[in-house]
Amino acid sequence: MNRKVRRFVPVATAFVIAMPVFVAAQTTSPSAEKQSASTGLQVKSLQELDDDNKTVRWNDLSVDQLEDMDIVNAAGDQIGEVEEVLADDKGNIVAITAEVGGILGIGDKELIIGLDQVELQGDRLMTPLSSEQLEAMPRWDDD
Repeated sequence: MNRKVRRFVPVATAFVIAMPVFVAAQTTSPSAEKQSASTGLQVKSLQELDDDNKTVRWNDLSVDQLEDMDIVNAAGDQIGEVEEVLADDKGNIVAITAEVGGILGIGDKELIIGLDQVELQGDRLMTPLSSEQLEAMPRWDDD
């Protein structure tokens, strides 16, 4: 095998293996719509906050302090980290997005989690949601 082919084969193999995961991550399931309704979040009206200095009334944290904060499950296992802080149409901070799953950025999902579904524990957030409940959470598309 020549040198170019040897370099291409591992990359192509990884792509073929990860593609079904990536495609599955791009769809929103009907259960995600139900979950967003049950948490009371109006997903379509949410907007990303860009003001890193804005203080969140929830635990007196700034947007900057919340972003990149680790999120763990009830067992203490890391499930992701905060990507964005979301406000409703009145400017009230009501949710965060968390990037979960995937391998090396392929196949990960950015989920919307209401602030009522997390609690501050030291320098991280803990959610009592199970893997199945997280999987059903609505997706955030910031494009």
